[in-house]
Amino acid sequence: MEKTDIHIIGLGNLGSSFLEGLMSSNSDHSIKVYELNNEVLETYEKLYPENDYFNSFDDFNSGVLILCVKPQSINEIFNQIKGKIHEDVLICSPIAGLEIDHIEKSLGNKIIRIMPNLLIRNNNGFIPYAKNYDNDYIDFIKSTLNQLGRTKEFSEEYFPVITALSGSGPAWFFMLSNELIEAGNKLGLSNQESEILVNEIIKGLPEFISDDVTFSDLISKVKSPKGTTEAGISSLKNDSFDTIILNAIEKASQRSIELSKELKSE
Repeated sequence: MEKTDIHIIGLGNLGSSFLEGLMSSNSDHSIKVYELNNEVLETYEKLYPENDYFNSFDDFNSGVLILCVKPQSINEIFNQIKGKIHEDVLICSPIAGLEIDHIEKSLGNKIIRIMPNLLIRNNNGFIPYAKNYDNDYIDFIKSTLNQLGRTKEFSEEYFPVITALSGSGPAWFFMLSNELIEAGNKLGLSNQESEILVNEIIKGLPEFISDDVTFSDLISKVKSPKGTTEAGISSLKNDSFDTIILNAIEKASQRSIELSKELKSE
């Protein structure tokens, strides 16, 4: 079976996560990486010498082009590459705020918009997607995205909240974990002691999670009537924890919408 060409533009957090996830997956790809920062490029050349690396844009004649650049840079990138892309190339965009119809104004290709989180680095991510074509063109979802994590198709109109919940999701849990550590410090534990406690909690949490059990069910399993957990949960409710979380997701969603508008106005 012929290898699928995977072109990755940009080796920031997301681009490097794609590269590392693909390199540890069972998929058979021919990977080409484009990164203007030579120092970053040299680092990954040493880590994965079997790939091809470029500090300028080559022609894209086949396969999938994954755009891993900042939203503010994408219009400039389009101007540089649109004459180099063959019509058979699939465009894959994980860029926050970049809508399919905006890409279609520059490129006439098939397009899949995704919003993965950085867990794709360990082949354990979740990848929501929307696309402007039918079926699974060049088997990209099955042979590539499914190797990086679980996938699910959504209507593109929900991508602002998907970006806030899924794409930014790890940050919310990391922040909560950091606050738990800070609370332990303030109540007498050393930073190392607090980190050990929180790290061990997080390591064990996947054992509880499945599609058949809700998080409300899990909360009920941990707390007992008039116990310590219930006392803490009551405090969270009294301090409007639900409103704090809702406001954070709404702000992140709104920023995704703003990015879309900013890109369209350029």
